[in-house]
Amino acid sequence: MQKNKPNYELIQVAKNSAITELVHKLDYDLDKWIEFSTKPLPETIRVNPIHQDYNWTISKLNDLGGKRIEWVGKKTSAFQMPWIKGGAKDSETKKLLQSMHNSGRHTRQEAVSMIPAELIDPKPGESILDSCAAPGSKSTQIAELAKDDAAIIANEPNKGRMNMLVTNRSRLGLRSIAITQHDARNFPRVPQPGFDSILVDVPCSGTGTIRKNKGLWWNWKPQISKSLHKLQLRITERCSTLLKPGGKMVYSTCSIDPLENEVIVTKLLEKFEWLELEKIDVDEKLPGLKYNSGIDDFELFIEENTFSKNPIEKSISQLKNCIRIDPSQNDSGGFFIAMFRHIGDEENAHSLKYREEWPIGKKDLKNDHGSPKPLSDERRKILEKEWGHWQGFSGTLWERGRTIIEASKTLGEYFFEPPRIDGMGYQLPGNHWHPLKVRQLGRVGFKDSNSQSIRPKAELLRGQFSFPEKHIFKIEKEVLIRLLDENVIPIEELDEGFKNERAGSILLDINWITGRRLLPAWLGTGLRLLLDENEKFVLKNQRDDLI
Repeated sequence: MQKNKPNYELIQVAKNSAITELVHKLDYDLDKWIEFSTKPLPETIRVNPIHQDYNWTISKLNDLGGKRIEWVGKKTSAFQMPWIKGGAKDSETKKLLQSMHNSGRHTRQEAVSMIPAELIDPKPGESILDSCAAPGSKSTQIAELAKDDAAIIANEPNKGRMNMLVTNRSRLGLRSIAITQHDARNFPRVPQPGFDSILVDVPCSGTGTIRKNKGLWWNWKPQISKSLHKLQLRITERCSTLLKPGGKMVYSTCSIDPLENEVIVTKLLEKFEWLELEKIDVDEKLPGLKYNSGIDDFELFIEENTFSKNPIEKSISQLKNCIRIDPSQNDSGGFFIAMFRHIGDEENAHSLKYREEWPIGKKDLKNDHGSPKPLSDERRKILEKEWGHWQGFSGTLWERGRTIIEASKTLGEYFFEPPRIDGMGYQLPGNHWHPLKVRQLGRVGFKDSNSQSIRPKAELLRGQFSFPEKHIFKIEKEVLIRLLDENVIPIEELDEGFKNERAGSILLDINWITGRRLLPAWLGTGLRLLLDENEKFVLKNQRDDLI
């Protein structure tokens, strides 16, 4: 680990801060907490398991000195690098890591924030809600763990933050995520019986992120937690009513304040008798994780130098089932996690019943808020005429503007096809997103410029992909190496098959050092790769390994 000299000025500020006063009341080891909380975070990375270069990426991180983080969970390949966040040993390494991130091979993410997706433990075919999803690290991790074959609703009310969510989904080339824009406190009802799993990673005061947000030492006040408490409670209450019987809900914050954690958990248990707080089997699910149990006896920090007794009338033994992580235990950020189970049946699932007197389709559903629509027969014919049938294709095709989108089959089956009930209890027809405001869906598959020229995008070829019948050319490694070095190969120097091909978009099929790859290219007077600089840089690095 790259070492930094202690920041004595920051340590003095920390000792006199309101956050440290809170830590003292929580009975943490104060000296150790200050020691770690004033240090920069280590660089931690999550590897994308559905990318074709998964094994190569792990090998490269090992070569760079990365160490596997076992306590994140058994299914997530997480690494801690031997330097602080953003402090790679040289410019070439920095560029390589950034290019690997931008091309979807891995994600730079704080280690503790990887735990909630592990506890969700998503399976292919399940329906999952991430209620407060931006910037998308947890939503994308859920998609990866579900082998990109689930129905994941990643919700974000803020348009600016939603753009970050779109960017991360695109970067990883994931097809199982639908991005919605709703206030999570009023998230609309979905087809019965509800979600299999829900992640509620609520907006919080961020006291657990103090290692990367040093301004908190000066700026945090207990009133901040108090101002967020009502929002956190309303979001979590709403999500509780969207959970199917038998379903799982994970609540998490990057806060150490009981007002944002144990108090929320207690109020949920008191309000919903069919919710149970599950004990997390840390040894099985998060082997090696050092943590504290939830607190069932505490005082609340009301204002500076003022605490009040816990408002909970009696201690609830279930609170010990929660997990608290402080920075000194795993050289990480601070975090809180609680895992609930819906142990009731459909009678107490808070589902609205049909108003039978209203016929199906009585309401005007308008245009689905500009959401993607199933690919029209006309555009499907144009696509098939251009590229033929795609072998092994298992997703569904949608359109939005000039974009053709690939999404998981499960997304359509869960949220588009079935009838549903609106907030007034009226039954709405199927084959509609309403009332979900689906802003983005799946991954960009094709772009058409004039309704006759349809070009596959690199995003389509990340992760799971299939093979078209037309305009695909097998090439040897030497051809790709030359393209990487020279950018273009004149058509007269290419094999005869290229010379007989029409000008335009094609796909190159190559058995590369990391396995079989499909690469988008353009054929005109010469052959060019249609790849961004990040992908080219990684391929050049792999080429150097080959040479």
